[in-house]
Amino acid sequence: MRILHNPSRSIRRKLAGAAAVALCAAALLTTVPNTAAAAASYAPSAWALDDVNEAQKVGLIPDTLRGDYQSKITRAELSGVIVRLYERLTSAEAAVATANPFKDTQDPDVLRAYSLGLIGGVGAGQFSPDAAVTREQAAVMLYNTLVKAGLQDEIGAGKTVAFGDAGQVASWASAAVEKLAGAGIMQGVDAKNGLRFQPQANVTREQSFVLANRIAADLGPLYVDSEYELLLAVEQRGRSIIIEDDRTKRIYDEAVRIYNEIIKPDMTEFDRELAIHDYIVLHTAYDYDNYLADTIPDDSYSAYGVFVEGTAVCQGYAYAAHLLLELAGIDSLLATGVAGGDDHMWNKVNIGGDYYNLDVTWDDPAPDEEGRTRYSYFNITDEQLAEDHTWEMEQFPSATATAANYYEAKGLVVRSAEEMKSRLNDAIASRSETMTFRADYEGDVEADMRDVVMSDWSVSKCSYTRNGSVYVVMLEYRG
Repeated sequence: MRILHNPSRSIRRKLAGAAAVALCAAALLTTVPNTAAAAASYAPSAWALDDVNEAQKVGLIPDTLRGDYQSKITRAELSGVIVRLYERLTSAEAAVATANPFKDTQDPDVLRAYSLGLIGGVGAGQFSPDAAVTREQAAVMLYNTLVKAGLQDEIGAGKTVAFGDAGQVASWASAAVEKLAGAGIMQGVDAKNGLRFQPQANVTREQSFVLANRIAADLGPLYVDSEYELLLAVEQRGRSIIIEDDRTKRIYDEAVRIYNEIIKPDMTEFDRELAIHDYIVLHTAYDYDNYLADTIPDDSYSAYGVFVEGTAVCQGYAYAAHLLLELAGIDSLLATGVAGGDDHMWNKVNIGGDYYNLDVTWDDPAPDEEGRTRYSYFNITDEQLAEDHTWEMEQFPSATATAANYYEAKGLVVRSAEEMKSRLNDAIASRSETMTFRADYEGDVEADMRDVVMSDWSVSKCSYTRNGSVYVVMLEYRG
């Protein structure tokens, strides 16, 4: 069986523990060098290229500013950028201005920025649209944009940064500089006489574009147009998600519906994971016929197959589990390897600070048995999984803990023949119809069960199923 997508990007991000990318690169935090190298150029600088391209892609750069990237940005030009940043942060279109308080500009972006409260004039009805923006002016314009977008709390608890030239920052800009510097959005320059903000230095177009792009990427909604992007987006908890693709929106809406149906406020991490595991197994049939015919449709490789069609293969199971686990506040990684001679995907989950392997696919009987679920692959160690799975272990966190294993947590592990016999005798004495256990001891478990059953006349019939070292014993009685 093939794996349609490579989850390595998600894995690398999680392993690095990156909650968000740093908001600013060193190159955009410094002042513009007064050298020939800073001359206007049609191409962005190498350090800014990726962010500028992304900013253009998501609509943060006005069409008229696509060039002269190293030139100083003007007040009118930055107004166009922050209006688009506001729209990106809020997913709302800025209204067209109905009034113009300025005598020296009719620029619609300036007027929209003014109407939103993002900018002000310089006095006497003037805006000075062509004046180069200073760092303190940029700080005020960006801070106003964040406040207007309702994101002031996101930057409200930053560290205090002491600038040697803080006294040179205008009183009207000091609060904005303090907030943005504390949040790491704008920083200073290390000089011989200490850290300096250089409030009167100018800002280039590309610096503004990079800054706007990183603010949007790290503080704004997550714009999603594919299932793969959704798998990454749900990992960033607390961020709103804007889905631009109908099929992906259906997947997300179904995931949220299922989450609300099965997850209760008082559930532990283990309980939430168990509810997710059971829902997927009980509502999904492995796409066995298409697997045998090598005609697996794309939907079966997707959470769409689980949530909408009710049939999937391993990738669909793992994607569905990942979405629900992340919605439930449980860290999940998508792991890939080989199992049963085929490419395979499952989840690595973090429960109580320890990683475990969760293979929902291999806990779902194939062909499907309605109403039946297994737990042989619920939170198992790497050593246990390696008995029938292979993968590049160094790419993933190791799984050695056992406390959240299903059978350990439920007290269903027997570690000796004597313990197994004692439990089976107890089950018979209470006339239980089933008994489940995992045998963690060397020996002939089937012979040990026969010893118990054959010595008790009350048992009329005994049968069992086995999945690895997990046994489910069915008992019938006389009388």
